[in-house]
Amino acid sequence: MYFYESHLGGIYSSNKKYSDDILYCEDCGDSDTYLGKYNSWEDFIKNGINENYDNFYFSVEYLSEISGLTVEKILELNPKLEEDESWEEDNENDQLDGNQ
Repeated sequence: MYFYESHLGGIYSSNKKYSDDILYCEDCGDSDTYLGKYNSWEDFIKNGINENYDNFYFSVEYLSEISGLTVEKILELNPKLEEDESWEEDNENDQLDGNQ
């Protein structure tokens, strides 16, 4: 599975790797970001998050929704996600400052 972060927000996966042309948005000039190839959502949560993010700013609940895994399973795979709750405060501050 290939994992991407959307330039509009969110994470998604695909069974095929997209070219830069596909990832590019002509409307806004931004692009989705290729995060890497992982065997499954479990593999991405366990390894891919730590490889791609210094501060992961998506909630565990969001990961649960998009992956189909329980919150408990996600925290078992990557306990760091429970420890790092600073993303919520940083994200709220960015929204208040207008920095989304």
